[in-house]
Amino acid sequence: MPPQQGNTKKSGPVYFWKPEKGHGYLGQWYWSPWTCNGESYNSAEMWMMVGKARIFSDEDTAQEILATSEPRKQRALGRTVKGFEEKVWDAHKLRIVEEGNYHKFTISEDAENLRALLLATGDRELVEASAMDRVWGIGFSESNAEQNRGETEGGT
Repeated sequence: MPPQQGNTKKSGPVYFWKPEKGHGYLGQWYWSPWTCNGESYNSAEMWMMVGKARIFSDEDTAQEILATSEPRKQRALGRTVKGFEEKVWDAHKLRIVEEGNYHKFTISEDAENLRALLLATGDRELVEASAMDRVWGIGFSESNAEQNRGETEGGT
Protein backbone atom coordinates (compact mmCIF):
# COMPACT_ATOMS: atom_id res chain seq x y z
CA MET A 1 0.00 0.00 0.00
CA PRO A 2 1.60 3.34 -0.98
CA PRO A 3 1.99 5.87 1.83
CA GLN A 4 -0.54 8.64 2.06
CA GLN A 5 0.29 12.16 3.12
CA GLY A 6 -3.02 12.62 4.93
CA ASN A 7 -4.12 16.13 5.72
CA THR A 8 -2.05 18.84 4.11
CA LYS A 9 -1.85 21.26 7.05
CA LYS A 10 1.56 22.86 7.23
CA SER A 11 1.58 23.76 10.92
CA GLY A 12 0.65 22.09 14.17
CA PRO A 13 1.18 18.45 15.08
CA VAL A 14 1.21 15.64 12.55
CA TYR A 15 -1.20 13.06 13.94
CA PHE A 16 -0.98 9.41 12.94
CA TRP A 17 -2.24 6.06 14.08
CA LYS A 18 -3.72 3.48 11.70
CA PRO A 19 -1.38 2.46 8.86
CA GLU A 20 -3.99 2.94 6.14
CA LYS A 21 -5.04 6.46 7.17
CA GLY A 22 -3.47 9.88 6.89
CA HIS A 23 0.11 9.86 8.05
CA GLY A 24 -0.11 6.18 8.98
CA TYR A 25 3.28 5.53 7.42
CA LEU A 26 4.74 7.00 10.64
CA GLY A 27 3.31 4.21 12.79
CA GLN A 28 4.93 1.00 13.96
CA TRP A 29 2.43 -1.20 12.11
CA TYR A 30 3.01 0.33 8.68
CA TRP A 31 4.11 -2.34 6.17
CA SER A 32 7.73 -1.52 5.35
CA PRO A 33 9.76 -4.69 4.70
CA TRP A 34 13.54 -4.77 5.18
CA THR A 35 16.30 -7.23 5.90
CA CYS A 36 18.88 -6.70 8.63
CA ASN A 37 21.57 -9.16 9.72
CA GLY A 38 20.01 -11.85 7.53
CA GLU A 39 16.54 -11.55 9.08
CA SER A 40 13.46 -10.19 7.32
CA TYR A 41 11.18 -7.71 9.08
CA ASN A 42 7.91 -6.33 7.73
CA SER A 43 7.39 -3.43 10.11
CA ALA A 44 8.91 -1.47 12.96
CA GLU A 45 6.45 -3.32 15.22
CA MET A 46 8.04 -6.64 14.30
CA TRP A 47 11.51 -5.18 14.99
CA MET A 48 10.35 -3.91 18.39
CA MET A 49 8.76 -7.19 19.46
CA VAL A 50 11.72 -9.31 18.30
CA GLY A 51 14.01 -6.91 20.15
CA LYS A 52 11.85 -7.20 23.26
CA ALA A 53 12.03 -10.99 23.18
CA ARG A 54 15.80 -10.93 22.71
CA ILE A 55 16.39 -8.50 25.59
CA PHE A 56 14.99 -11.27 27.79
CA SER A 57 16.80 -14.08 25.94
CA ASP A 58 13.49 -15.53 24.74
CA GLU A 59 14.61 -16.72 21.32
CA ASP A 60 11.61 -19.04 20.91
CA THR A 61 9.22 -16.08 21.06
CA ALA A 62 11.53 -14.01 18.83
CA GLN A 63 11.33 -16.74 16.18
CA GLU A 64 7.53 -16.95 16.51
CA ILE A 65 7.31 -13.20 15.94
CA LEU A 66 9.59 -13.44 12.90
CA ALA A 67 7.31 -16.17 11.51
CA THR A 68 4.15 -14.03 11.45
CA SER A 69 3.37 -11.10 9.20
CA GLU A 70 0.51 -9.68 11.29
CA PRO A 71 1.46 -6.76 13.58
CA ARG A 72 -1.45 -7.56 15.91
CA LYS A 73 -0.10 -11.12 16.36
CA GLN A 74 3.45 -9.78 16.73
CA ARG A 75 2.28 -7.49 19.54
CA ALA A 76 0.37 -10.34 21.20
CA LEU A 77 3.45 -12.56 21.08
CA GLY A 78 5.54 -9.71 22.47
CA ARG A 79 3.24 -9.66 25.48
CA THR A 80 4.14 -13.30 26.21
CA VAL A 81 7.92 -12.82 26.45
CA LYS A 82 9.31 -15.08 29.14
CA GLY A 83 11.20 -13.39 31.98
CA PHE A 84 9.80 -9.95 31.14
CA GLU A 85 10.66 -7.20 33.63
CA GLU A 86 9.18 -3.73 33.13
CA LYS A 87 12.27 -1.89 34.43
CA VAL A 88 14.58 -3.77 32.08
CA TRP A 89 12.26 -3.16 29.11
CA ASP A 90 11.98 0.52 30.00
CA ALA A 91 15.77 0.81 29.87
CA HIS A 92 15.93 -0.62 26.33
CA LYS A 93 12.64 0.06 24.54
CA LEU A 94 13.33 3.55 23.21
CA ARG A 95 16.61 2.48 21.60
CA ILE A 96 14.94 -0.56 20.01
CA VAL A 97 12.05 1.52 18.63
CA GLU A 98 14.46 4.15 17.31
CA GLU A 99 16.48 1.44 15.54
CA GLY A 100 13.35 -0.02 13.94
CA ASN A 101 12.21 3.37 12.70
CA TYR A 102 15.70 4.16 11.43
CA HIS A 103 15.61 0.95 9.38
CA LYS A 104 12.10 1.71 8.11
CA PHE A 105 13.18 5.09 6.78
CA THR A 106 16.63 4.06 5.50
CA ILE A 107 16.66 0.46 4.26
CA SER A 108 13.06 -0.71 3.82
CA GLU A 109 11.75 -1.44 0.33
CA ASP A 110 10.04 1.97 0.19
CA ALA A 111 12.59 3.88 2.30
CA GLU A 112 13.18 6.64 -0.24
CA ASN A 113 9.48 7.51 -0.47
CA LEU A 114 8.89 7.12 3.27
CA ARG A 115 11.87 9.32 4.04
CA ALA A 116 10.61 12.03 1.67
CA LEU A 117 7.23 11.99 3.42
CA LEU A 118 8.87 12.16 6.82
CA LEU A 119 11.12 15.05 5.82
CA ALA A 120 8.11 16.88 4.37
CA THR A 121 6.68 17.11 7.90
CA GLY A 122 9.45 19.62 8.64
CA ASP A 123 9.80 20.49 12.29
CA ARG A 124 6.20 19.65 13.17
CA GLU A 125 5.62 17.45 16.20
CA LEU A 126 4.82 13.82 15.30
CA VAL A 127 2.02 12.50 17.53
CA GLU A 128 0.61 8.98 17.68
CA ALA A 129 -3.07 9.72 18.24
CA SER A 130 -4.12 6.39 19.68
CA ALA A 131 -6.94 6.51 22.19
CA MET A 132 -5.81 3.12 23.48
CA ASP A 133 -2.11 3.79 24.01
CA ARG A 134 -0.50 6.12 26.52
CA VAL A 135 2.91 4.46 26.36
CA TRP A 136 3.74 5.22 22.73
CA GLY A 137 0.67 7.33 21.96
CA ILE A 138 -1.14 10.21 23.61
CA GLY A 139 -4.16 8.26 24.82
CA PHE A 140 -6.56 10.29 22.66
CA SER A 141 -7.76 10.12 19.08
CA GLU A 142 -6.82 12.92 16.70
CA SER A 143 -10.30 14.42 17.06
CA ASN A 144 -9.82 14.74 20.84
CA ALA A 145 -6.10 15.45 20.94
CA GLU A 146 -6.01 19.24 20.99
CA GLN A 147 -8.67 19.67 23.67
CA ASN A 148 -6.83 17.16 25.89
CA ARG A 149 -3.32 18.33 25.10
CA GLY A 150 -2.48 19.37 28.66
CA GLU A 151 -3.21 15.85 29.87
CA THR A 152 -0.57 14.41 27.55
CA GLU A 153 2.26 16.86 28.29
CA GLY A 154 5.33 15.15 29.58
CA GLY A 155 4.31 11.98 27.79
CA THR A 156 4.92 8.44 28.85
